[in-house]
Amino acid sequence: MYDLAKTQNPKVLDAKSIDLVGGYRLYVPDKDSPFYDGTTKFPIHLGHVRNPAETYTPTTKNIESAVYGATQTVLSVTTKTEETGTFETVSAKDLAIRGLWAGSAVYKDATDDASAAEPFAANTAYVLGDLVVPTVANGHYYEVTTAGTTSSTEPTGWKTDGSTNTSGGVTFTDRGLIANAQGGLIIIPRNHASFTGMLIDVTTSAIAGRTSEIFVAPNISLRGDGFAAGRDGANETSLRFAYTILGAGAYTIPATVGDFEVERISSGFDILNVPASGVTGVIDKIIAGYYA
Repeated sequence: MYDLAKTQNPKVLDAKSIDLVGGYRLYVPDKDSPFYDGTTKFPIHLGHVRNPAETYTPTTKNIESAVYGATQTVLSVTTKTEETGTFETVSAKDLAIRGLWAGSAVYKDATDDASAAEPFAANTAYVLGDLVVPTVANGHYYEVTTAGTTSSTEPTGWKTDGSTNTSGGVTFTDRGLIANAQGGLIIIPRNHASFTGMLIDVTTSAIAGRTSEIFVAPNISLRGDGFAAGRDGANETSLRFAYTILGAGAYTIPATVGDFEVERISSGFDILNVPASGVTGVIDKIIAGYYA
């Protein structure tokens, strides 16, 4: 689902001489991160990236020799590389992203599944397990326990005592109170912490049939500015992040990603010429390798 939020310029299909691209970034939390729940291996989709800026800083050591009477540098060895950068995400309403931006831990009430609930819809087919909330919120959420199609009217007086409500052929069973208005997600503002993990940067052509490039930085520190300065009200709401790439470490691109051109660089990997239809599958395998 994380490739659905690509932001592309719809006018690019009319372009004749330039190749405009769209892109998005994913943050994959490490196992010690409060954003990793131990089972769900989906990344946090940071969305379309605005105003990216990177600074590459290598640390080198010169190997010198005086064989011919004068000291000369015969080899320059890079002993450390560090890349830092900033970017803005336009996915400012995503609560997980806001937690990252604020530097906050994320907590979920294990008994509260309401984050997946959608408002009731008339004349709609529902399957077992679907979750809904009334169109006029009453603080409770409901599970479909008899599948079918709703009628043209919503249940009146949604029951809040654990019993059932019906519309058409669908039965909705009260599953209790929503833990809080954010669906079980608690954000502590301005904690200003950094989080480590993997950063995946996807650059994808907005012209049909073109391929994508996936940059993988398997060891990064990510921090949001945590303050209102991260918002750009003059254009579109955004949240500003800073990151430091700490190096590729021992991570290697899994062989299962397929027969693509992979270039190892100091801070990670570039996977080139990935068909648009294959991007999601490649990312799944990259993340599986990260958690292996």
